[in-house]
Amino acid sequence: AYTLQELIELSQKNRVVESAKHMTLSKQKAYESIKSSYLPSFDIEASYQNAYKETAALAQDTFSIDANIKYSIYDGGKKDALYSSLKSNVDSSKYNLKSIKNKISLDVTNLYFEYISLDSDKTALNQEIEQLRAEVKRLGFFYASGSITKDELDKVDSRLKNTLVLLQENDLKSKRVLYTLEYYTKQKIDKIQKGSLIKLNAVENASADRADIKSMELDTVSLMYDAISKKSENNPYVSFENTLSYNDYYFDNKPSSSFLVETQNIAALKLTWNIFDFDSVNKSYESKYEEYLSRKIDLEHEKHKADIEFRFAKKAFEIAKLKIDSTKAALEDADSTYNLVKFKYENRTIENVAFLEALIEKFDARRDYARALWDLELKKAQLIYYGGKDIKEFL
Repeated sequence: AYTLQELIELSQKNRVVESAKHMTLSKQKAYESIKSSYLPSFDIEASYQNAYKETAALAQDTFSIDANIKYSIYDGGKKDALYSSLKSNVDSSKYNLKSIKNKISLDVTNLYFEYISLDSDKTALNQEIEQLRAEVKRLGFFYASGSITKDELDKVDSRLKNTLVLLQENDLKSKRVLYTLEYYTKQKIDKIQKGSLIKLNAVENASADRADIKSMELDTVSLMYDAISKKSENNPYVSFENTLSYNDYYFDNKPSSSFLVETQNIAALKLTWNIFDFDSVNKSYESKYEEYLSRKIDLEHEKHKADIEFRFAKKAFEIAKLKIDSTKAALEDADSTYNLVKFKYENRTIENVAFLEALIEKFDARRDYARALWDLELKKAQLIYYGGKDIKEFL
């Protein structure tokens, strides 16, 4: 049997989480790659050249080795913008991973308490079936002796058959929950252990700290830096390059003098500036900036939605607490009514219709009270999730 904590821990190792982890690592590697690309680079190149016609400036065979160092001195601010964009992407991916885990925790918690609620229903249904069977047996003796009509017996028997169908439906729903948990956990779940409760402390309105909102915020920041990076392409680009070359020349008829140099070192400082490009860079920047503005509006919408969801979760939690008191009172009232009706029914002062109604109300009240208890736990989980917290911390 699995506890709620065990189910959550298993579910947070599933394929969806593994995929998100790989995506986070991918973005981290991309960030590190870009950072490395702006450091000085060192290349070595070797070549062999054969000329069909030898001249004083061109040997028949030439072996060359070049060593080259390149470094970007200034790129108009593109490097810093690119760093910031990729760093925001990495952080966004980490929060997205956390958001996925939190959502899975909520889904598994929903399933856990749904199963526990169904199990409580099953207990109540079995108790009702046991009592109805005893009543059918008792009425059978009265019917055999001619004390009651067949219609009175059939009413109780019909209720028994209907309750047996409800029990089968309950079993089917329970199996569906277990199969769904198997999908989340990658484990065959045959039984769930009761007793897991959520210890709710004060959860402040921290919807802005929700992992999915933080992820979206960082995605928006990344787009802003992407736009800045595009705009920086209009700025000057300065780079340094140094090449050391060694050449070995083999002449068939070596000339008395040659323009060729065996060893050479060339240092170059280069300036590149995009003066005119038919406004291509500006249009690219405007496109990216509009994308940023669009995402920013979406972010504000999601923040507002998150605040509403949290306030609704708090209200639902308060109602769930009140529901426990009301269902408990209804259960006590139904039990008292049933005991009185049963006494009258056994003494033949009232008909079995009234007895059946009291019996149904009694077991419905039991199921309602049990559901209310588990629904409160579920509302706690929802309040924690929409408050931006991890449910595991409250188990």
